[in-house]
Amino acid sequence: MELVAWSAWALFSFSVAWELLAKARGLRIAPQLPGLGGMQRMAAYLVASAALAVSVPTAVAADSPAPPVVAMAPLHPLGKAAPHDAVPVYRVRQGDTLAEIADAKLGSPRRWPKIWKLNAHSRQPDGRIFTDPDVIHPRWELRLPGKESPRPAPVSRPTPPTTPAPPSPPPADINPGRDQRTDGAVELSTGSLVAVSYAAGISTAFAVNRLRRRRRRLPPPTGEPVVLAPEPGPEPAIQELRLAHRRAAKEQGREAASDADLMREAYSIDVPLKAAIGRRADGSLVEVDIAGPGLGLVGPGSRDVARYLVLDLLRQSSDYRAEVIMAVEQAESLLGVPPEELQAMAPALPSLILTPDAGEALNRLTEICFTRQRMLLERDASDVGKLRDRDPGEVLPVALLVTELSDDTFELAAAPLSPAEAAGVSALILGEWSGGTTCTVGQSHLAEVVEGRLADVIEGAELFHITQEEAAAHLRELAPATDSQDTAAPPAEPFREAWSGPQLIRLFVLGPLKVHVRDRAEALELSWLQQNLLAYLALHPDGVTREQLTTALWPDETGKDVHNTLRHLRAALVTATGYVSPNSKKAPFINASTTKDSATYRIDPQLVSVDLWDFQLALEQVRQAEKRESRAAALAEAAAFCRGALADGLESEWIDDHRYPLTRSQADLLTQYAEELATETPERAVEALERARVLDPDAEETYLRIVRLQLGLGRRDDARRTAQLLRQRHQALGVPLDARTEKLLAQAFESHQRL
Repeated sequence: MELVAWSAWALFSFSVAWELLAKARGLRIAPQLPGLGGMQRMAAYLVASAALAVSVPTAVAADSPAPPVVAMAPLHPLGKAAPHDAVPVYRVRQGDTLAEIADAKLGSPRRWPKIWKLNAHSRQPDGRIFTDPDVIHPRWELRLPGKESPRPAPVSRPTPPTTPAPPSPPPADINPGRDQRTDGAVELSTGSLVAVSYAAGISTAFAVNRLRRRRRRLPPPTGEPVVLAPEPGPEPAIQELRLAHRRAAKEQGREAASDADLMREAYSIDVPLKAAIGRRADGSLVEVDIAGPGLGLVGPGSRDVARYLVLDLLRQSSDYRAEVIMAVEQAESLLGVPPEELQAMAPALPSLILTPDAGEALNRLTEICFTRQRMLLERDASDVGKLRDRDPGEVLPVALLVTELSDDTFELAAAPLSPAEAAGVSALILGEWSGGTTCTVGQSHLAEVVEGRLADVIEGAELFHITQEEAAAHLRELAPATDSQDTAAPPAEPFREAWSGPQLIRLFVLGPLKVHVRDRAEALELSWLQQNLLAYLALHPDGVTREQLTTALWPDETGKDVHNTLRHLRAALVTATGYVSPNSKKAPFINASTTKDSATYRIDPQLVSVDLWDFQLALEQVRQAEKRESRAAALAEAAAFCRGALADGLESEWIDDHRYPLTRSQADLLTQYAEELATETPERAVEALERARVLDPDAEETYLRIVRLQLGLGRRDDARRTAQLLRQRHQALGVPLDARTEKLLAQAFESHQRL
């Protein structure tokens, strides 16, 4: 046994000497020693770490020569190409792919992400924005990651006076410019606590997934009925975050961001450097550097905190900005998702790197550290931040290992995490961790006892945390589902603003909410609360309870009395119409049926006509029509009611779940109407489809149908403009138009060119 140990030591010593000899000769990588692969890698890692430690001094003596000045090429904002004499530029040719360009220009097809990151969302010469790495076009100009210029010779200069420099402050673990607002966290009904930025991130993921579903949806064929069905809503855990994010914006005096705004604001290719992990007693956020020697969590609340930290980094991991490395078993235990489902998420969430066991996860982190240590040494840089600054196309995501350590692996983890800050990596240890910081998390998720470098920063703070069920729902939302200005569309069928029907009041809720009095052209002015009440009642012709009504109108408050709002609304309608009720005991316009414990309210259909009800009746007539002539007439009648989104412009929490199903059903009906018109009156069919496009601008199928009709009419320029509108819509959202749709557009133009 002793002989084996001495033999191993001799081989390791030889490997170290071999690596040192290679460095002395100026070789970047030492030749491989047969049979000593693993031992040579450990020796190379040791030599690289030692060389880095002695090559980056911590201070410069006052009388030492000034360091050389290195001229750095300026960084250019996205969307503007760097000067051609500063950054290499490749002009795309027909049939090129990023992998082929990377192979030809960078030496390996696997380096294509460097080109993508350097050019993502840049505007190209043809006016398009580069939003999809799988879609590039001829004559595009792509910036290439350039090789570093040799370091210039030192510039001679007079030696400055030897005035002692003030001592440098110690590196801070908390960002000195951190957000000190007291509104950076939201509490959930489950007792969980999350940052507002986290709620915004999950809300953005939901918006992206919903947009994908809407883009891919096909309208029902002519023979099938148009059904007014609710759109599948988010999971309760997702919906609560969306509402919490909106309320936080409201409390800050800001308008809640739309789905498009969320997606635009969320786009970033910057590597996350700080993590908000909790809040102090005064409500200010606690932020720490992500890269570092690691954080160990123990105590009854530690798992809740750990799963939040993992999900918070994953939500920021797009475009190769971050990686989370953990064993499959650990991920299942922490995040509550079965192994089969976790593996299925891999293509959609490449930033979650799952390994068969904890040992493989540790090996992955060690490999990353080793590679980056060599890069730092070879390029004479102190940390990966310097490398990112020099070459924005370099793919160097922050990497986080999540694991539990045994006695056997404890020492193995210490080596790669000792230079963690320079390498841009860290670890979240589920247990004590003397190599960095250990935090005891109590049942109430307070940082009760903290030992290590972060003790002064996080001790006493309430740490962000989520339940396992919430983590599973949030992770599923982060795994995407598989699968700028619009031109004015023709107006809807004209209708007379002066209502002349049998009812005294005409309520329009499809499109901007309007209330018209019979024989009067101008709309009646009502308050925001009164409009909300009417819109909500219009959606429920059979009536709603007092509790349902108060919850819709005042979601954040309890104990509100709806009687006052109803009384003022009735008074406004009575004054406008001059109506005198024949029954003094019956409230006009809004009927009320009361019992001992509750009350039900509904719009009086004898006094108020509602366009939504007429639209729903017209849909039923279309479904029941048996002959083509009667169906065409029913479609034309229903199309006249398709005027816009539900109460367009009226914002309220309850309205979002109802708005899209109504919009979608109107667009579907207009599409079917266009099919009826296409043969005999294709121009009118185009008009109907244009109305459908404006109603639902995310439905790609509508654009494709318009293009085909316009090409059939010989309006090739109009067809090009329609195709450009589709691309502009996606570019404005930061969502690429996929290759399938581009191919369908190309086929449409080619087929009509041959005719």
